[in-house]
Amino acid sequence: MYLSRLSVTGAADGPSLLSGWELVAAADFNSNGHPDYVLFNSGTGQTVIVYLNNNVVHGASYGPTLLAGWSLVGVADFNRDGHRDFALFNSTTRQTVIVYLSGVTVIGVALGPTLPPGWPLVAAADFDREGHPDYLLYNANARQTAIGYLNNNVLVNAALGPVLPAGWTLTWP
Repeated sequence: MYLSRLSVTGAADGPSLLSGWELVAAADFNSNGHPDYVLFNSGTGQTVIVYLNNNVVHGASYGPTLLAGWSLVGVADFNRDGHRDFALFNSTTRQTVIVYLSGVTVIGVALGPTLPPGWPLVAAADFDREGHPDYLLYNANARQTAIGYLNNNVLVNAALGPVLPAGWTLTWP
């Protein structure tokens, strides 16, 4: 859907996903000014970047394959080098990892903070607009949101966000 603030101004079908693949993020990986799809296959751990111009596919590239137990949760430029990076989360260990990318090529990896029990990583974005991506966390039992403020891969502060009303949940993308 195309939106102007809260009003729908139009719609267009995007590409259909193959069985086993899920859309986990959207970000401009090829610097053409259009968001691209980041797909993840939890069965194989494979990632794919689907390059888009509006809703038309212009190519795709395999990204890194993730190790078992890790989920791709967010995409942001954590090291501020102009390239999108992956934020990963392991729900068993509660560990986060930043995978630094140049296009689809891994150029480094850094441990992020280990999250408290019951607070999975939901997304990554620059919530305080100071130039560093942050973590968005959500405790489903309490319906509580929280933001972990980061400087690259280091947690520097945290704050509770709003409690979601009953019947609502937080999902991404």
